[in-house]
Amino acid sequence: MKKHLLNLTVQGRMLLFFGLFTTAFLSCKNSEEPLIEQFQQRSIKRGVSYNFQVPDDANLLGKGISWFYNWGPNITESVNTPTLANKIDFIPMAWNGSFNAVAIRAFKTLHPECEYLLGFNEPNLTDQANMTPTVAAQKWVAFAALAKELNMKLISPAMNYGTLANYADPIVWLDEFFTLVPLSSIDGIAIHCYMSNASAMASYVKRFKKYGKPLWMTEFCAWEKNITSVNAQMTYMSEAINYLECNADIARYAWFIPRASGSVDSYPFMQLLTKTTPYELSPLGKVFVNMSTQDKTVFYPEMQKIPAEHYSSLNLAEAVAKGIWEEQVHLRPTTDVDGDLDVTDFNSDLWLEYQVKISDGGSSKIALRYTSLYNADLQIMVDGTLTTSVSLPKTGSESSWTTLITNLPLSSGKHTLRIKNAYGGTTLNWLMIIK
Repeated sequence: MKKHLLNLTVQGRMLLFFGLFTTAFLSCKNSEEPLIEQFQQRSIKRGVSYNFQVPDDANLLGKGISWFYNWGPNITESVNTPTLANKIDFIPMAWNGSFNAVAIRAFKTLHPECEYLLGFNEPNLTDQANMTPTVAAQKWVAFAALAKELNMKLISPAMNYGTLANYADPIVWLDEFFTLVPLSSIDGIAIHCYMSNASAMASYVKRFKKYGKPLWMTEFCAWEKNITSVNAQMTYMSEAINYLECNADIARYAWFIPRASGSVDSYPFMQLLTKTTPYELSPLGKVFVNMSTQDKTVFYPEMQKIPAEHYSSLNLAEAVAKGIWEEQVHLRPTTDVDGDLDVTDFNSDLWLEYQVKISDGGSSKIALRYTSLYNADLQIMVDGTLTTSVSLPKTGSESSWTTLITNLPLSSGKHTLRIKNAYGGTTLNWLMIIK
Protein backbone atom coordinates (compact mmCIF):
# COMPACT_ATOMS: atom_id res chain seq x y z
CA MET A 1 0.00 0.00 0.00
CA LYS A 2 2.81 2.46 0.86
CA LYS A 3 4.30 2.24 -2.61
CA HIS A 4 1.00 3.24 -4.19
CA LEU A 5 0.44 6.16 -1.81
CA LEU A 6 3.82 7.73 -2.48
CA ASN A 7 2.58 8.93 -5.87
CA LEU A 8 -0.74 10.36 -4.67
CA THR A 9 -1.38 14.06 -4.17
CA VAL A 10 -2.08 15.13 -0.57
CA GLN A 11 -5.76 15.49 -1.43
CA GLY A 12 -5.71 12.11 -3.15
CA ARG A 13 -4.18 10.44 -0.09
CA MET A 14 -6.80 11.92 2.16
CA LEU A 15 -9.58 10.76 -0.14
CA LEU A 16 -8.16 7.27 -0.40
CA PHE A 17 -7.67 6.92 3.35
CA PHE A 18 -11.19 8.20 3.92
CA GLY A 19 -12.55 5.61 1.51
CA LEU A 20 -10.53 2.79 3.06
CA PHE A 21 -11.56 3.78 6.59
CA THR A 22 -15.23 4.03 5.62
CA THR A 23 -15.19 0.61 3.98
CA ALA A 24 -13.40 -0.98 6.92
CA PHE A 25 -15.96 0.57 9.27
CA LEU A 26 -18.89 -0.67 7.21
CA SER A 27 -17.35 -4.11 6.95
CA CYS A 28 -17.16 -4.29 10.73
CA LYS A 29 -20.80 -3.19 11.04
CA ASN A 30 -21.97 -5.57 8.35
CA SER A 31 -19.56 -8.46 8.72
CA GLU A 32 -22.34 -10.84 7.82
CA GLU A 33 -22.28 -9.39 4.27
CA PRO A 34 -18.59 -9.09 3.32
CA LEU A 35 -17.62 -7.83 -0.12
CA ILE A 36 -16.70 -10.74 -2.36
CA GLU A 37 -13.94 -10.23 -4.90
CA GLN A 38 -14.84 -10.86 -8.53
CA PHE A 39 -12.62 -11.98 -11.39
CA GLN A 40 -13.04 -12.45 -15.12
CA GLN A 41 -13.63 -16.03 -16.17
CA ARG A 42 -11.40 -17.84 -18.66
CA SER A 43 -12.52 -17.56 -22.26
CA ILE A 44 -14.12 -20.72 -23.65
CA LYS A 45 -12.66 -19.61 -26.97
CA ARG A 46 -8.99 -19.25 -26.02
CA GLY A 47 -6.65 -22.18 -26.58
CA VAL A 48 -3.32 -23.26 -28.02
CA SER A 49 -2.12 -25.55 -30.79
CA TYR A 50 0.63 -27.34 -28.91
CA ASN A 51 1.90 -30.67 -27.63
CA PHE A 52 2.47 -29.93 -23.93
CA GLN A 53 6.06 -30.77 -22.96
CA VAL A 54 6.22 -30.48 -19.15
CA PRO A 55 3.57 -30.21 -16.39
CA ASP A 56 4.52 -26.57 -15.82
CA ASP A 57 3.19 -25.74 -19.28
CA ALA A 58 -0.37 -26.50 -18.22
CA ASN A 59 0.06 -24.76 -14.87
CA LEU A 60 1.33 -21.59 -16.53
CA LEU A 61 -1.16 -21.48 -19.40
CA GLY A 62 -4.11 -22.88 -17.47
CA LYS A 63 -5.17 -19.50 -16.09
CA GLY A 64 -5.87 -18.27 -19.60
CA ILE A 65 -6.85 -21.19 -21.85
CA SER A 66 -9.78 -23.60 -21.96
CA TRP A 67 -8.66 -26.06 -24.64
CA PHE A 68 -5.84 -27.32 -26.84
CA TYR A 69 -5.04 -29.80 -29.57
CA ASN A 70 -1.76 -31.33 -30.74
CA TRP A 71 -2.57 -32.39 -34.35
CA GLY A 72 -3.01 -35.96 -33.07
CA PRO A 73 -5.72 -38.32 -31.80
CA ASN A 74 -4.82 -38.40 -28.10
CA ILE A 75 -2.42 -37.32 -25.36
CA THR A 76 -0.10 -39.15 -22.99
CA GLU A 77 -0.90 -39.61 -19.31
CA SER A 78 1.91 -37.17 -18.43
CA VAL A 79 0.03 -34.49 -20.38
CA ASN A 80 -3.46 -35.62 -19.37
CA THR A 81 -2.83 -35.25 -15.62
CA PRO A 82 -1.80 -31.56 -15.53
CA THR A 83 -4.23 -30.47 -18.24
CA LEU A 84 -7.08 -32.23 -16.46
CA ALA A 85 -6.06 -30.61 -13.17
CA ASN A 86 -6.16 -27.21 -14.88
CA LYS A 87 -9.47 -28.01 -16.61
CA ILE A 88 -8.00 -27.65 -20.10
CA ASP A 89 -9.91 -29.70 -22.66
CA PHE A 90 -8.11 -31.69 -25.34
CA ILE A 91 -9.72 -32.04 -28.79
CA PRO A 92 -8.55 -34.96 -31.00
CA MET A 93 -7.64 -34.43 -34.65
CA ALA A 94 -7.44 -36.57 -37.78
CA TRP A 95 -4.37 -34.99 -39.38
CA ASN A 96 -5.07 -36.70 -42.72
CA GLY A 97 -7.04 -39.60 -44.15
CA SER A 98 -4.88 -42.18 -42.34
CA PHE A 99 -6.22 -41.23 -38.92
CA ASN A 100 -6.01 -43.50 -35.90
CA ALA A 101 -9.62 -44.44 -35.14
CA VAL A 102 -8.57 -46.81 -32.33
CA ALA A 103 -6.75 -44.02 -30.49
CA ILE A 104 -9.68 -41.64 -30.90
CA ARG A 105 -12.12 -44.26 -29.58
CA ALA A 106 -9.86 -44.91 -26.59
CA PHE A 107 -9.62 -41.20 -25.78
CA LYS A 108 -13.37 -40.76 -26.06
CA THR A 109 -13.90 -43.69 -23.70
CA LEU A 110 -11.67 -42.05 -21.09
CA HIS A 111 -13.13 -38.59 -21.76
CA PRO A 112 -16.82 -38.97 -22.58
CA GLU A 113 -17.22 -35.20 -22.21
CA CYS A 114 -15.08 -34.68 -25.33
CA GLU A 115 -17.48 -33.16 -27.86
CA TYR A 116 -15.56 -32.36 -31.06
CA LEU A 117 -13.27 -33.92 -33.66
CA LEU A 118 -10.97 -31.75 -35.76
CA GLY A 119 -10.64 -32.57 -39.45
CA PHE A 120 -7.70 -32.79 -41.84
CA ASN A 121 -4.80 -30.33 -41.49
CA GLU A 122 -4.28 -27.89 -44.40
CA PRO A 123 -5.20 -30.33 -47.19
CA ASN A 124 -4.42 -27.72 -49.85
CA LEU A 125 -0.75 -27.58 -48.81
CA THR A 126 1.52 -30.15 -50.44
CA ASP A 127 3.67 -30.47 -47.31
CA GLN A 128 0.63 -30.98 -45.06
CA ALA A 129 -2.41 -33.25 -45.58
CA ASN A 130 -2.05 -32.73 -49.36
CA MET A 131 -5.46 -33.82 -50.68
CA THR A 132 -7.73 -32.57 -53.40
CA PRO A 133 -11.34 -32.03 -52.33
CA THR A 134 -12.30 -35.28 -54.07
CA VAL A 135 -9.71 -37.36 -52.22
CA ALA A 136 -10.52 -35.64 -48.94
CA ALA A 137 -14.25 -36.30 -49.41
CA GLN A 138 -13.54 -39.99 -49.97
CA LYS A 139 -11.47 -40.17 -46.77
CA TRP A 140 -14.07 -38.11 -44.91
CA VAL A 141 -16.66 -40.88 -45.16
CA ALA A 142 -14.87 -43.03 -42.57
CA PHE A 143 -14.12 -40.02 -40.38
CA ALA A 144 -17.76 -38.94 -40.37
CA ALA A 145 -18.81 -42.49 -39.56
CA LEU A 146 -16.45 -42.50 -36.56
CA ALA A 147 -17.89 -39.18 -35.35
CA LYS A 148 -21.41 -40.59 -35.62
CA GLU A 149 -20.41 -43.74 -33.76
CA LEU A 150 -18.94 -41.67 -30.92
CA ASN A 151 -21.66 -39.01 -31.01
CA MET A 152 -19.11 -36.27 -31.67
CA LYS A 153 -19.32 -33.09 -33.72
CA LEU A 154 -17.15 -32.54 -36.78
CA ILE A 155 -14.98 -29.52 -37.53
CA SER A 156 -14.01 -29.12 -41.18
CA PRO A 157 -10.55 -29.56 -42.63
CA ALA A 158 -8.36 -26.67 -41.43
CA MET A 159 -7.81 -24.27 -44.30
CA ASN A 160 -5.08 -21.80 -45.17
CA TYR A 161 -3.74 -20.31 -48.37
CA GLY A 162 -2.00 -23.28 -49.95
CA THR A 163 0.44 -24.74 -52.46
CA LEU A 164 -1.70 -27.47 -54.03
CA ALA A 165 -2.17 -26.82 -57.75
CA ASN A 166 -5.53 -25.11 -58.52
CA TYR A 167 -6.41 -24.93 -54.83
CA ALA A 168 -4.23 -22.16 -53.42
CA ASP A 169 -7.39 -20.32 -52.39
CA PRO A 170 -8.95 -22.10 -49.38
CA ILE A 171 -12.44 -21.01 -50.44
CA VAL A 172 -12.03 -22.74 -53.81
CA TRP A 173 -11.03 -25.94 -52.00
CA LEU A 174 -13.92 -25.77 -49.50
CA ASP A 175 -16.53 -24.89 -52.12
CA GLU A 176 -15.68 -28.04 -54.06
CA PHE A 177 -15.44 -30.13 -50.88
CA PHE A 178 -18.96 -29.10 -49.87
CA THR A 179 -20.36 -30.27 -53.19
CA LEU A 180 -19.19 -33.74 -52.11
CA VAL A 181 -19.73 -33.57 -48.34
CA PRO A 182 -22.95 -32.07 -46.96
CA LEU A 183 -22.27 -28.74 -45.29
CA SER A 184 -25.09 -29.60 -42.88
CA SER A 185 -22.96 -32.43 -41.48
CA ILE A 186 -20.24 -29.98 -40.38
CA ASP A 187 -20.40 -28.17 -37.03
CA GLY A 188 -17.64 -25.64 -37.62
CA ILE A 189 -15.12 -24.36 -40.16
CA ALA A 190 -11.43 -24.48 -39.15
CA ILE A 191 -9.09 -21.84 -40.56
CA HIS A 192 -5.46 -20.81 -40.12
CA CYS A 193 -3.99 -17.33 -40.49
CA TYR A 194 -0.41 -16.04 -40.34
CA MET A 195 -0.95 -12.51 -41.61
CA SER A 196 0.90 -9.91 -39.57
CA ASN A 197 -1.90 -7.37 -39.60
CA ALA A 198 -4.98 -8.07 -37.48
CA SER A 199 -7.26 -6.06 -39.78
CA ALA A 200 -6.11 -8.27 -42.67
CA MET A 201 -6.95 -11.31 -40.56
CA ALA A 202 -10.41 -9.84 -39.99
CA SER A 203 -10.91 -9.51 -43.75
CA TYR A 204 -9.76 -13.11 -44.18
CA VAL A 205 -12.23 -14.33 -41.56
CA LYS A 206 -15.10 -12.58 -43.36
CA ARG A 207 -14.54 -14.78 -46.40
CA PHE A 208 -15.62 -17.88 -44.45
CA LYS A 209 -18.85 -16.40 -43.07
CA LYS A 210 -20.58 -17.52 -46.29
CA TYR A 211 -20.82 -21.06 -44.91
CA GLY A 212 -22.94 -19.95 -41.97
CA LYS A 213 -21.01 -22.08 -39.48
CA PRO A 214 -19.06 -21.26 -36.30
CA LEU A 215 -15.43 -20.47 -37.17
CA TRP A 216 -12.46 -22.09 -35.44
CA MET A 217 -9.15 -20.24 -35.83
CA THR A 218 -7.04 -23.27 -34.97
CA GLU A 219 -3.65 -21.74 -35.83
CA PHE A 220 -2.67 -18.08 -35.83
CA CYS A 221 0.12 -15.65 -35.03
CA ALA A 222 1.89 -12.96 -37.03
CA TRP A 223 4.47 -14.65 -39.27
CA GLU A 224 5.60 -12.16 -41.87
CA LYS A 225 8.92 -10.37 -42.24
CA ASN A 226 7.70 -7.07 -40.78
CA ILE A 227 7.44 -8.78 -37.38
CA THR A 228 10.92 -7.95 -36.07
CA SER A 229 10.47 -8.04 -32.29
CA VAL A 230 8.44 -9.42 -29.42
CA ASN A 231 6.82 -5.99 -29.11
CA ALA A 232 5.60 -6.17 -32.71
CA GLN A 233 4.11 -9.62 -32.09
CA MET A 234 2.57 -8.30 -28.86
CA THR A 235 0.84 -5.47 -30.72
CA TYR A 236 -0.56 -7.96 -33.22
CA MET A 237 -1.67 -10.32 -30.45
CA SER A 238 -3.50 -7.53 -28.61
CA GLU A 239 -5.48 -6.60 -31.70
CA ALA A 240 -6.06 -10.14 -32.93
CA ILE A 241 -7.35 -11.49 -29.61
CA ASN A 242 -9.54 -8.44 -29.01
CA TYR A 243 -11.06 -9.11 -32.43
CA LEU A 244 -11.49 -12.86 -31.91
CA GLU A 245 -13.08 -12.38 -28.49
CA CYS A 246 -15.65 -9.81 -29.62
CA ASN A 247 -16.52 -11.53 -32.92
CA ALA A 248 -19.60 -13.71 -32.38
CA ASP A 249 -18.70 -15.80 -35.46
CA ILE A 250 -15.54 -17.10 -33.77
CA ALA A 251 -16.20 -20.17 -31.61
CA ARG A 252 -12.60 -21.08 -30.72
CA TYR A 253 -9.07 -19.90 -31.42
CA ALA A 254 -5.65 -21.44 -30.76
CA TRP A 255 -2.33 -19.59 -30.68
CA PHE A 256 0.58 -21.10 -32.58
CA ILE A 257 2.73 -21.93 -30.63
CA PRO A 258 3.61 -21.72 -26.90
CA ARG A 259 7.13 -23.14 -27.26
CA ALA A 260 9.19 -23.84 -30.39
CA SER A 261 12.75 -24.92 -31.19
CA GLY A 262 14.33 -21.49 -31.56
CA SER A 263 15.12 -18.84 -28.97
CA VAL A 264 12.15 -17.08 -27.36
CA ASP A 265 13.55 -13.86 -28.80
CA SER A 266 13.93 -15.24 -32.32
CA TYR A 267 11.68 -14.73 -35.35
CA PRO A 268 8.71 -14.81 -35.43
CA PHE A 269 8.75 -13.96 -31.69
CA MET A 270 5.54 -15.86 -30.90
CA GLN A 271 6.53 -18.18 -28.03
CA LEU A 272 4.50 -17.96 -24.81
CA LEU A 273 6.79 -20.01 -22.54
CA THR A 274 10.44 -19.82 -21.57
CA LYS A 275 12.70 -22.73 -22.43
CA THR A 276 14.66 -23.49 -19.25
CA THR A 277 13.78 -24.15 -15.61
CA PRO A 278 12.23 -22.55 -13.74
CA TYR A 279 9.72 -22.34 -16.58
CA GLU A 280 7.80 -19.07 -16.80
CA LEU A 281 5.48 -17.20 -19.09
CA SER A 282 7.39 -15.08 -21.58
CA PRO A 283 6.36 -11.40 -21.82
CA LEU A 284 4.13 -12.40 -24.74
CA GLY A 285 2.74 -15.28 -22.70
CA LYS A 286 1.79 -12.89 -19.89
CA VAL A 287 -0.28 -10.87 -22.35
CA PHE A 288 -1.89 -13.99 -23.83
CA VAL A 289 -2.89 -15.44 -20.47
CA ASN A 290 -4.00 -12.26 -18.73
CA MET A 291 -5.66 -10.05 -21.35
CA SER A 292 -9.39 -9.50 -21.32
CA THR A 293 -11.84 -12.28 -22.08
CA GLN A 294 -14.51 -9.56 -22.43
CA ASP A 295 -16.49 -11.37 -19.75
CA LYS A 296 -19.84 -9.63 -19.33
CA THR A 297 -20.98 -11.74 -16.38
CA VAL A 298 -18.61 -10.27 -13.81
CA PHE A 299 -19.33 -7.04 -11.88
CA TYR A 300 -16.52 -5.71 -9.68
CA PRO A 301 -17.43 -4.49 -6.16
CA GLU A 302 -16.24 -1.20 -4.72
CA MET A 303 -12.78 -1.21 -3.10
CA GLN A 304 -11.55 -3.97 -5.40
CA LYS A 305 -8.86 -3.12 -7.92
CA ILE A 306 -10.12 -3.71 -11.45
CA PRO A 307 -7.21 -4.66 -13.73
CA ALA A 308 -7.33 -2.24 -16.65
CA GLU A 309 -6.84 -5.19 -19.02
CA HIS A 310 -10.10 -6.74 -17.84
CA TYR A 311 -12.47 -4.53 -19.77
CA SER A 312 -15.83 -6.06 -20.61
CA SER A 313 -15.94 -4.37 -24.02
CA LEU A 314 -14.03 -1.89 -26.17
CA ASN A 315 -14.64 0.31 -29.19
CA LEU A 316 -13.58 -2.49 -31.56
CA ALA A 317 -16.65 -4.50 -30.54
CA GLU A 318 -19.01 -1.92 -32.04
CA ALA A 319 -16.86 -1.75 -35.17
CA VAL A 320 -16.89 -5.53 -35.64
CA ALA A 321 -20.67 -5.57 -35.25
CA LYS A 322 -20.82 -3.06 -38.12
CA GLY A 323 -18.38 -5.09 -40.22
CA ILE A 324 -15.59 -2.49 -40.06
CA TRP A 325 -12.21 -2.14 -38.37
CA GLU A 326 -11.05 0.42 -35.81
CA GLU A 327 -7.86 1.23 -33.93
CA GLN A 328 -7.79 -0.02 -30.35
CA VAL A 329 -5.73 -0.28 -27.20
CA HIS A 330 -2.75 -2.60 -26.81
CA LEU A 331 -1.46 -4.67 -23.88
CA ARG A 332 1.98 -5.10 -22.36
CA PRO A 333 3.44 -6.52 -19.10
CA THR A 334 3.13 -3.81 -16.48
CA THR A 335 5.98 -1.50 -15.52
CA ASP A 336 4.18 -0.63 -12.27
CA VAL A 337 4.92 -2.03 -8.79
CA ASP A 338 2.06 -4.51 -9.04
CA GLY A 339 -0.46 -5.94 -11.48
CA ASP A 340 -0.04 -8.10 -14.58
CA LEU A 341 -0.62 -5.95 -17.66
CA ASP A 342 -0.93 -2.33 -18.73
CA VAL A 343 -3.47 -1.03 -21.21
CA THR A 344 -1.35 1.19 -23.41
CA ASP A 345 -1.94 3.30 -26.53
CA PHE A 346 -5.22 4.40 -24.95
CA ASN A 347 -5.54 7.26 -27.42
CA SER A 348 -8.14 9.75 -28.59
CA ASP A 349 -11.62 8.39 -29.44
CA LEU A 350 -10.92 4.94 -28.01
CA TRP A 351 -13.06 3.59 -25.17
CA LEU A 352 -13.15 0.73 -22.69
CA GLU A 353 -16.02 -0.56 -20.56
CA TYR A 354 -15.95 -1.96 -17.03
CA GLN A 355 -18.79 -3.44 -15.00
CA VAL A 356 -19.18 -2.58 -11.31
CA LYS A 357 -21.58 -3.42 -8.51
CA ILE A 358 -22.27 -0.88 -5.76
CA SER A 359 -23.62 -2.10 -2.44
CA ASP A 360 -24.89 1.30 -1.23
CA GLY A 361 -25.69 4.51 -3.09
CA GLY A 362 -24.36 7.94 -2.17
CA SER A 363 -20.98 9.56 -2.64
CA SER A 364 -18.33 7.56 -4.44
CA LYS A 365 -15.08 8.15 -6.27
CA ILE A 366 -13.01 6.48 -8.92
CA ALA A 367 -9.25 5.95 -8.64
CA LEU A 368 -7.26 5.66 -11.88
CA ARG A 369 -3.72 4.30 -11.81
CA TYR A 370 -1.88 5.61 -14.89
CA THR A 371 1.35 6.72 -16.50
CA SER A 372 1.87 8.80 -19.62
CA LEU A 373 4.19 11.00 -21.64
CA TYR A 374 1.14 13.02 -22.70
CA ASN A 375 -1.81 14.78 -21.14
CA ALA A 376 -5.17 13.10 -21.58
CA ASP A 377 -8.80 14.06 -21.07
CA LEU A 378 -11.14 11.21 -20.18
CA GLN A 379 -14.92 11.07 -20.21
CA ILE A 380 -16.65 8.56 -17.92
CA MET A 381 -20.16 7.50 -18.83
CA VAL A 382 -22.32 5.53 -16.41
CA ASP A 383 -24.91 3.35 -18.13
CA GLY A 384 -24.69 5.52 -21.24
CA THR A 385 -24.86 8.92 -19.49
CA LEU A 386 -21.83 11.22 -19.35
CA THR A 387 -21.19 11.60 -15.63
CA THR A 388 -17.60 12.76 -15.09
CA SER A 389 -14.76 14.31 -17.07
CA VAL A 390 -11.23 14.12 -15.76
CA SER A 391 -7.84 15.37 -16.94
CA LEU A 392 -4.80 13.15 -16.51
CA PRO A 393 -1.60 15.25 -16.47
CA LYS A 394 1.44 13.62 -18.04
CA THR A 395 3.70 11.86 -15.55
CA GLY A 396 7.00 12.52 -17.31
CA SER A 397 7.85 8.97 -18.35
CA GLU A 398 6.11 5.72 -19.19
CA SER A 399 7.34 4.12 -15.98
CA SER A 400 6.39 6.96 -13.65
CA TRP A 401 3.05 5.96 -12.14
CA THR A 402 0.51 8.01 -10.24
CA THR A 403 -3.02 7.55 -8.93
CA LEU A 404 -5.69 10.16 -9.58
CA ILE A 405 -8.96 10.15 -7.64
CA THR A 406 -12.09 12.01 -8.71
CA ASN A 407 -15.78 12.02 -7.85
CA LEU A 408 -18.01 9.52 -9.65
CA PRO A 409 -21.59 9.40 -8.32
CA LEU A 410 -23.01 5.87 -8.44
CA SER A 411 -26.29 4.53 -7.15
CA SER A 412 -26.53 1.08 -5.61
CA GLY A 413 -26.71 -1.82 -8.05
CA LYS A 414 -24.91 -2.87 -11.23
CA HIS A 415 -23.44 -0.32 -13.65
CA THR A 416 -21.43 -0.21 -16.85
CA LEU A 417 -18.68 2.41 -16.93
CA ARG A 418 -17.48 3.53 -20.34
CA ILE A 419 -14.15 5.36 -20.12
CA LYS A 420 -13.46 7.26 -23.33
CA ASN A 421 -10.30 9.13 -24.19
CA ALA A 422 -11.53 12.45 -25.53
CA TYR A 423 -8.04 13.84 -26.11
CA GLY A 424 -4.41 12.76 -25.82
CA GLY A 425 -3.05 9.39 -24.79
CA THR A 426 -2.36 7.44 -21.61
CA THR A 427 -1.57 4.03 -20.12
CA LEU A 428 -3.69 2.42 -17.39
CA ASN A 429 -2.83 -0.26 -14.84
CA TRP A 430 -5.97 -0.41 -12.70
CA LEU A 431 -9.05 1.42 -11.52
CA MET A 432 -11.11 1.22 -8.36
CA ILE A 433 -14.43 2.48 -7.10
CA ILE A 434 -13.98 4.03 -3.66
CA LYS A 435 -16.86 4.39 -1.24
